[in-house]
Amino acid sequence: MTPALETPRLRLRRLVAADLADLVALDSDPEVMRYVGSPAGVKTAAETAERAGGRIAESERGLHEPLGFWRIEGRGDLAFYGLGALLRMPEGDDVPAVADVEIAYRLARTAWGRGLATEAAGALVTHALRTLALPRVVAVTYPDNHASQRVLDKLGFERRGLTEYKGVRATYHVLTREAWAAPRRQD
Repeated sequence: MTPALETPRLRLRRLVAADLADLVALDSDPEVMRYVGSPAGVKTAAETAERAGGRIAESERGLHEPLGFWRIEGRGDLAFYGLGALLRMPEGDDVPAVADVEIAYRLARTAWGRGLATEAAGALVTHALRTLALPRVVAVTYPDNHASQRVLDKLGFERRGLTEYKGVRATYHVLTREAWAAPRRQD
């Protein structure tokens, strides 16, 4: 099993059964889910619990290893901040390379506005591009999700227009290992 990923303020670790209530609460918040899902938005309580339980079961079985889902928590206090993921892009989408790995993340509202999304996503990018030596990672966002797009911009992702993703038009972002390793200008 992949070890925890750590940053100065965060620890990202694999999901376990004890995470169920936190994941259900996260995915039950309409503001958090505003740009999550196809279609976006909160699902029924039963669907939300089933999806969270499924992710935990997949994680405990190592189904997506060395990719998969991570709980994002405070490094010192272990407070729950959100969910991160590295997953294979679904087949059949209008995406240039089926073997691409997608980075995804969502944070609880209590974690918004503190740079934690950039820090957590940065840890996932480092894991994907350095540890796993993937040639690139991709991300998709709803076109109106400017906050998530700023996170990806800060990490060096290049916007590549719109794509069809799980039946939704989404903005397509790409970060190659070469671009990630190159020095970036700080604004």
